[in-house]
Formats: sequence, C-alpha cells, structure tokens
Amino acid sequence: MPDPREDLRSTAESILGDAARVVALEKEKIGLDPADPRVDQLSAEVVGLAKGIEDKAKAEHVLSEEIRGPPQG
Repeated sequence: MPDPREDLRSTAESILGDAARVVALEKEKIGLDPADPRVDQLSAEVVGLAKGIEDKAKAEHVLSEEIRGPPQG
C-alpha cells in the first residue's frame, strides 16, 4: 500500500532536484552570448522542468490533503 508521507517526501526531493537543474541551466545561460543557439535549447529545457515542478507541486498539494484527512467539523 502506498505511503502518502513517503510519496510527499519523494516528490519534494524530486522538486529540489529539478530546481537545482534549473539553477544550473540558468547559470550556464548567463555565460553564453544571447545569439548562441544553446540559449534557446537551455531555455526549452528550463520550460520543461518548470512544467514538471508545477505538476509535482500539484501532486504535493493532493498528498498533503490526503495526509491531513477530511476536515473536522
């Protein structure tokens, strides 16, 4: 049976990894000439990572609600 707390921790770790990759890509872009075609490639990778981070953050929200349980009252 899946453990939502473990899933939440794993998702958070995955987001941190993606965020670190975004930082690395942005640092790489800073050192490039803006006309360098790699800027576009790196930007596209950042967009993909950002979308993944958004999806994972949404999953975290669902997991945290599952862990909290239904509202009392």
